Amino acid sequence: MQKRFLLLTFITLFSSIAMAQEADTSGVKKEKVYTVLGNSWKVTKYDDGTKVIEWEEDDKDDSPKINHKRSKFHYNFLESEVGINIYPTDKGAPQVKPWGSWFVALHSTGTWKVSKNFHLRSTMGVDWYNFKFEERNIIAVKNPGGLAFVDFDQLPDGPEGTPTKSKISASYASISLVPTIRTNNGNFRFGAGAYAGLRLGGRGKYVYDDLDGEKQKVFTKSNMYAENFRYGLRGEIGVGDVTFFFNYDLNDLFQPGLGPELQAMSFGIRLD
Repeated sequence: MQKRFLLLTFITLFSSIAMAQEADTSGVKKEKVYTVLGNSWKVTKYDDGTKVIEWEEDDKDDSPKINHKRSKFHYNFLESEVGINIYPTDKGAPQVKPWGSWFVALHSTGTWKVSKNFHLRSTMGVDWYNFKFEERNIIAVKNPGGLAFVDFDQLPDGPEGTPTKSKISASYASISLVPTIRTNNGNFRFGAGAYAGLRLGGRGKYVYDDLDGEKQKVFTKSNMYAENFRYGLRGEIGVGDVTFFFNYDLNDLFQPGLGPELQAMSFGIRLD
């Protein structure tokens, strides 16, 4: 009888505690999830002040995850451009022959991708300007008073023979900055900006066949009075992997008072 009374008392007490716990946890006051180093847990606070902590299991692979973020800046160590140089024909300088008046550029390029449709392209490198004269018998001669264009047969102490080629050239260390608008896929691009350059060297050159029919080359290692500093405007239109460019010098090709007053222009292509 006593054992039965104790058992009944235990069952009654256990049921009361269980009911009390269920009643105590029925009112949720606040829930909050915490995450540290990829691990998460939820803390549930009830009206009676009790708290329950539940860990969230991650059934996914526990291997380290690497977040690959694409850089907004792209650098290309070496890029080349090839084109043609021209200048106005009515400014006192000999007419140039486009085929042979090559513009060649070797640049390092950086592109800042501001957005999908707007890029800021900059370059730093070396440009070579070549101007080949249409009339092969016209020779550029550097005199103390300026640059003169004389006939091959009238060269002071000139050689005898038949002229075949004549040109002047100059090289510049240059930089450029071209804001560019492009389509989402980049297949069409349009840019307009500016450039500047500091002269590195220059020379004159003419080629002739001597009386024995042998080819002879004569160089004038000089700046040929080409301007020491040049600057201008640049435009670009890109279609696919090909970009067409156009440069227009804002200052004269030659130094003031030492050569014709004219601005040089260049146009050509670049393969991206």
